[in-house]
Amino acid sequence: MTNRILLFFTLLIVATGCSTSKTVVGIYTSRGPSSMETLSLMYSKGYFEFLYDFDDYIKLKIDNDSTFVYSIKKKDYPGRWKVKGKTLILNYTDASREDLQLKIRNNKLYNITEETLCKSKQKMMRLMLLEKKEEQ
Repeated sequence: MTNRILLFFTLLIVATGCSTSKTVVGIYTSRGPSSMETLSLMYSKGYFEFLYDFDDYIKLKIDNDSTFVYSIKKKDYPGRWKVKGKTLILNYTDASREDLQLKIRNNKLYNITEETLCKSKQKMMRLMLLEKKEEQ
């Protein structure tokens, strides 16, 4: 009986991990946060002034074969992806680019980082919010 329970929980954990990986597959584009997203993602962490990417500035295509293409300013950066818990990890083929970790939240991916503004050297937080495009 104990072995069956252990087997059940093992299968449940494996199935949950696989389903998260499959749900991230698709095409995502950047967009500005809504008021509720601003409250839950930024204000709740104490970030009242922050930067974010405008709509369709970034495009991320995640394929079933664990590959992705991250596009910004008409430049493509390919690589391989994996899911660890509720985090999507993008490992770029280009070694000069650091891995990118995005939190998974329903049909959205997000990342919060600290950025230094070029002219003033002031530091601000940056929210990258990507939303999955509807299947066509």
